[in-house]
Amino acid sequence: MTLAGRLATGFAAFAAGWSVMALEMLDGRLMAPVFGQTIHQWGAIIGTALAFMALGYALGGRLGARPDGARALPWLLGAAALFAALVPWLGRGIAAGAEALLGPLPGAVGASMLLIGPPAFVLAAASPLCVARLAPDIGAARASGLVSACQALGSIGGTFFAAFLAIPYLGLTGGYALAALVAALAALATGLRPLPAALALLPLLPGYLAEQARQRLFAAYVETPYNTAMVWRDAQATSLLLNTTRVAQSVRWHDGRETGSYWELLSAVPALARPGQAEGGSALYLGVAGGAAISATQAAWPALRPQGVEIDPGVTALARAHFSLSIPVAHDDARRFVAKDTGRYAVIMVDLYATGQIPAHIATVEFFESLARRLAPGGVVAMNVYGGGDPESIVGPLAASLGRAFPGLLAARSASRNTLLLAWGEPMAVAAAEAALRAAHEAARRAALRLSRTLEEGAPLAAGHAPLTDERSDMEIRAARALSR
Repeated sequence: MTLAGRLATGFAAFAAGWSVMALEMLDGRLMAPVFGQTIHQWGAIIGTALAFMALGYALGGRLGARPDGARALPWLLGAAALFAALVPWLGRGIAAGAEALLGPLPGAVGASMLLIGPPAFVLAAASPLCVARLAPDIGAARASGLVSACQALGSIGGTFFAAFLAIPYLGLTGGYALAALVAALAALATGLRPLPAALALLPLLPGYLAEQARQRLFAAYVETPYNTAMVWRDAQATSLLLNTTRVAQSVRWHDGRETGSYWELLSAVPALARPGQAEGGSALYLGVAGGAAISATQAAWPALRPQGVEIDPGVTALARAHFSLSIPVAHDDARRFVAKDTGRYAVIMVDLYATGQIPAHIATVEFFESLARRLAPGGVVAMNVYGGGDPESIVGPLAASLGRAFPGLLAARSASRNTLLLAWGEPMAVAAAEAALRAAHEAARRAALRLSRTLEEGAPLAAGHAPLTDERSDMEIRAARALSR
């Protein structure tokens, strides 16, 4: 084999590693609106990819043992390019269909089998064929080592490419296009004719057109390292959507009227702090999004000194541009911020979600104990909990976990099927909380009266549920099942 042939074969191994890892990362973001960015979703993607890769390695070994088996290499790479090019066009429908047919957990595996399975299979089969092409010239052991090294380098490149460049800057469609292009170039380098390679990339066109049409529907559409952030504006309202169009993170009616969501109820929470705390005290908002809850609270309690924490700077930029957000915002993970912060807050509001699910690491006893250290004496914590079609499966474990860190625990319900868990550093009775809400000043009284009507003890909600800890938590599985009902 010529030097050019050896280089082409090394590039093919590199491309196989690059494309399969890039596709795994891209598939994770594409599936997030349906399954969430959770451990079971990533477990489904990685486990399915490895299963299909094992089958691909076996097939590649059988082909490579044949005298002319290595000729299949460019066709396998071309097939991988075709599979990658199809995903922007068909992938969202596949994910939604799998979830509707199989449910959240089996559906994640089923969607992964259709999305990452075929390209992982053919790209893994390419590796033994690269060894078969090189072995006659440099020996089987050396060929195997070089191919493995090239493939590993490609995997590193594909992972970094998808995570740090494609998703935040090129978007999903651009990321899939480059993953397909790398595979197609490797197919050309190893002998595939230009026409089949071009045909393999042809599905990128409808995928691109579909993505452009989707983006034009929104007032703003941004891919960030954390979210696909969208702003929807119609004649009545402006809404912030993160990763999915099924749930709005913030809504602002153009005529200024209330949305009827839990956001307005949160404006009553400062009344539950010790008298005087809400006048001149500090408020910590963990989870900002478009700032709907913050706007309602600050309007009712203008003397509160606000501090927001939002992991995604891109979301904050949209909130400032489209929702008049004006409070200071630290861009950090909420748990990391709380751990290193030294402030004490009269009011702490926790409204943290990733595609409709509470991140597991901010739903544990350890996080709540850290939160308790940031609460000023007489202060109050409010946590928004949404449990979909089975709210008690989420509220119960969270109540049990909060109860380990806070002696006082009550709950309230909103008309939007949200539960507000309310916690204090000292015991709190329902009657005392109701009295505090009735005494709220005029700007907060409407929300305070609504909140007081549904107050209940938190201990019965926690009964029979084990607290969630860093060591053991099934929050992601609970959330996936609840949201599917």
